[in-house]
Amino acid sequence: MTGSLALKGSDTPLDHCDLDIRVRYVECDPMGYLHHARYFEFFELGRTELLRLAGHSYHDMEQQGHFLVVARAQCKFIKPARYDDVLTLTTRIERVTSARIDHSYELKRNGTLLCTGRTTLASVDGEGKLACIPDYLIPLPK
Repeated sequence: MTGSLALKGSDTPLDHCDLDIRVRYVECDPMGYLHHARYFEFFELGRTELLRLAGHSYHDMEQQGHFLVVARAQCKFIKPARYDDVLTLTTRIERVTSARIDHSYELKRNGTLLCTGRTTLASVDGEGKLACIPDYLIPLPK
């Protein structure tokens, strides 16, 4: 099922968010390039912000016994990011089922595409068993 999150208390759809991120020195390798593992941390920032913009938080979801774990992650590196670059990460919801959410990502610097990525999150309970995602993460019909 494709669709959007509803903004909390509204029927307004939310299917993506843009987030500006400045590359910090600690995130770089000795050559001054953003370390490849950091891209996946940026993807997590995008997912967290998308959920927050919809009026929810991972913390509250976990307090209710719902957890989203990364079941799959991929990144296609096109051009490197460097120390002190200001990047724009676009995070999109691509697909939602009763127990998973697929996201896609584009990371750009001044409009130039640096990488694309995808993740699949699985919904599990506190014991790590597959569980239905919370109702508020079910997409709005288009």
